[in-house]
Amino acid sequence: MGFRLKLHEQVINQSTGGNTSIFNKLSGATIAVSIFFAVLSTENQIDFQFGGQIDAIDWIIGCLFCIEYFCRAWTAPLEGKYGEGIEGAIRYMFSPMAIVDLIAIVPSFIGVRTELKILRIIRLITILKVGRSERFKQSMLHFNYALRSKSQELQISTVYTLLLLLISSTLMYLAESSIQPDLLGSIPRCLWWSINAVSSVGHGDSVPISAVGKIIASVTSLMGIGAIAIPTGILAAGFSESIAVQKKNLEESAQESIT
Repeated sequence: MGFRLKLHEQVINQSTGGNTSIFNKLSGATIAVSIFFAVLSTENQIDFQFGGQIDAIDWIIGCLFCIEYFCRAWTAPLEGKYGEGIEGAIRYMFSPMAIVDLIAIVPSFIGVRTELKILRIIRLITILKVGRSERFKQSMLHFNYALRSKSQELQISTVYTLLLLLISSTLMYLAESSIQPDLLGSIPRCLWWSINAVSSVGHGDSVPISAVGKIIASVTSLMGIGAIAIPTGILAAGFSESIAVQKKNLEESAQESIT
């Protein structure tokens, strides 16, 4: 088996019995390190003290990304869907994920040691490379399955949340509009308060001061627990079903291969 074919199997994860290949593990580790230092460099004090070292690490990571990019382009014609030869490699280079890879590589070599934060933040584009991860792809498949299979339940939960927001904001308007006209003097303003109460964020910029308003706020907060918990449980059930379906399909495929 030629080196190019072995590399292709590593790139597309076909040589390790369903587990993540060494090539993709190294790629994932490089992406994680790149994102870590890209996030770290947005802290001015750290960037001022260790900017040179971070740039050197970023340059090395950029070189590793280049190697990965050319490996994928070199082996892309073996995949079939891009065509053969140089034309296949060129078609791959114009594919969405290849363009994302290229965009993620460029910031490492354009010199971002300036006071323009926007140039340093460009490094965060490497986050998009997480989309190559097989675990990420599997997670998205499970998430999409959960949304599709539980769409009706999620719609009911959404209606419940919207009604809770509307009713609580209306009641709060009736209770507090005359007392706090600047903060709670309209239903839209009360709606902002209601969203904070239901989501348990509670910014504190508008709070009821009357006894009736506090009762409304207490009931809204308690019912808000259900507004958060219900869709969470629905999605969790959808995830479990998706994983169960995947396991069942794998078992059936294994049995078919044995027979």
